[in-house]
Amino acid sequence: MFVGIDVAAGVAVTGAADGMRPPQSFVSGPGAYLRGLTEPVDGLVLAVPEQWFDAAGAARREALYGELVGALGMPLRQFVPRAVAAAASVKPPSGEHLVCRLEADEVVAAVCGVRGPSMSLSGVEWRATAAGPPVRSPQEPQNPQETRRAALLLARARVQTRYRAAPLCLPEEVTAGAVLDAFAPVEQALRSALSPVLDGRAAPEGVSQILLDGGLRRHPLAGAAVQEAATGAPVRVLEEHAAALGALRIARGAAQVPEAARHRLSLRVHRVRQGLLTEADLPLTLPGGPVALSVRESEGESAREYEGESLRESVRDDARDATVDVPDGHRPEVRIRLDDSEAHVPCPALRPGRYRLGLHSAGRGPGVLALRPEDGGETVLLPLSGPAGARTGETE
Repeated sequence: MFVGIDVAAGVAVTGAADGMRPPQSFVSGPGAYLRGLTEPVDGLVLAVPEQWFDAAGAARREALYGELVGALGMPLRQFVPRAVAAAASVKPPSGEHLVCRLEADEVVAAVCGVRGPSMSLSGVEWRATAAGPPVRSPQEPQNPQETRRAALLLARARVQTRYRAAPLCLPEEVTAGAVLDAFAPVEQALRSALSPVLDGRAAPEGVSQILLDGGLRRHPLAGAAVQEAATGAPVRVLEEHAAALGALRIARGAAQVPEAARHRLSLRVHRVRQGLLTEADLPLTLPGGPVALSVRESEGESAREYEGESLRESVRDDARDATVDVPDGHRPEVRIRLDDSEAHVPCPALRPGRYRLGLHSAGRGPGVLALRPEDGGETVLLPLSGPAGARTGETE
């Protein structure tokens, strides 16, 4: 069984390789939900807020990793931005697609690039909405004629004040002016987010489709506001569980969200070989390679021992996780290499002991190194800056 979870919304979708079950909501967090499953999980993907994909957000991802992988042993394959997961739910054609998530307190605008089954986040902006009247999606009219009347009334009320007092054709007494006033802060935040994210899009021909997500996705003003502020592209309203469904499709391989490293990262180590102390680089990522939540040894390597001034590293044949043994009083050093530049990033002081290695992506930078104590202590997170922002050393 495969599982996709929208962490922020508290929604999960499960299914086999060729189908899905009805979405399920949970309130106690993904860990409690996964504990309650009666079938084994073959693959798990988590859709998380876009704000989590920076150095500060790595702490939230690491907390979930520790709970779901460390404590429950779940096969967590990937964290993906909610916007990309939402786009993956509808199998969009190749091109650039604008995903807008509209909530009463926040607006997110993201451009997702699609190339066959591969998807990526080309740009994203988010804005908090200003305080104002409570905003929610009015109940939709019962028939198409009433829907057209409500849309026409709101369009007229935007430019002619005499229509603002007219009630919409809805069960509750809501005037067109009240709906416009309540939605105004959301529209203002939307315009603020759309301008920079669309200016930086890669495709000069523009966005091919607008995907509406979030609690206000069905608001009668939502589609027109995005089209007016953005591109005029066709609008598609997503399902409430879109991000969880997209995460499910990614978990079972129907869609792919590769995280390719731009830098060569390595951990500088010392090892004893034939009684001699030598230096070596333990590779963490290679340009174009994956950013691994859990760093593994490459195929065909046997167990090795590194020891000396900085640390000792060994590989267990059963788990194949890369681990490091840090002696008392020593600090590891990470080397970051991009083209002909190299930077050295020293680690903070660590408790002596063995640590498993992992990485979290962080925007366009090298990412965040995770050193996970095998004795169950708190993970040490080391944000890594590129060669331009750290001490430069000699290249090899």
